[in-house]
Amino acid sequence: MVKKSLALALAIASTISMASADAKTARFLEGNVAKENIDRVNSSIRWNTSLYQALDQARREDKMVLWVQMIGQMSGST
Repeated sequence: MVKKSLALALAIASTISMASADAKTARFLEGNVAKENIDRVNSSIRWNTSLYQALDQARREDKMVLWVQMIGQMSGST
């Protein structure tokens, strides 16, 4: 029991230290860079606004549907 507790404690400690190391190296994008990335995604992907139309098209083309549901606009400001 002591060995299992020690192993669990070590696993938790290593996870916490890895998470804090990741937080220190986290990068944030400048607003204009984020907007350029979003504009690139919006212009290079043909988005369907109806799930049913997307499902129908996917069936016809034997493809899968990637469903993204969000509140607001994909402009980087919401």
